[in-house]
Amino acid sequence: MNIQELKVNYKKLLNKAAKANGRKETVSYLNRAAKIKSKIYSNTKVNCFRCNGAGFLRISLDETKTCLSCYGKGFLVKEIQQV
Repeated sequence: MNIQELKVNYKKLLNKAAKANGRKETVSYLNRAAKIKSKIYSNTKVNCFRCNGAGFLRISLDETKTCLSCYGKGFLVKEIQQV
């Protein structure tokens, strides 16, 4: 599946969870949606261009600073990067 299909399935599962009757049914839909969301997230992340995936910038030998482009995570999500 490509990312567009995953996003469509994710939205469908969230709609089904909103319309579900019982707690168990709702939780099962939300768990399946969480699995799809993690697939989407893992496929759309790219290493940060400033810190090259480290999450911090070295100022001197003893001092480092958190990278503000990726907020210390080390990667960017493609949708955020294009904006």
